[in-house]
Amino acid sequence: MLVTPEYNGGYPGVLKNALDHVFAEWVDKAVGFVSYGVNGGARAVAQLRGVCSTLGMADVGYQVTISVLTDFEHDATFVPGDRNTDALHKTLDQVIAWTTALAPLRATAETTLVNS
Repeated sequence: MLVTPEYNGGYPGVLKNALDHVFAEWVDKAVGFVSYGVNGGARAVAQLRGVCSTLGMADVGYQVTISVLTDFEHDATFVPGDRNTDALHKTLDQVIAWTTALAPLRATAETTLVNS
């Protein structure tokens, strides 16, 4: 799972740097997103989906979006609603399913590396 804010309509540069720095470790891995911002961080995730695909990751369809305008009490305390809880369960279910489905690809890649 990647957690990201929406920063100026996108995701932060430090996250891009982290993804690029260890790109080989992401191949054939599932990824889900938790994002936050004024619009729930949706624009950041839209951009990250393309980056993750390029890195060989399988991004799941569901995501958790947290609005800084409506999901916080007194602008300080996160108060998850049913929408957040449902989205988290669906996202995690998909990440687990895709992780299981991609396991043979990772095993094949590990065997290839050991035998090289």
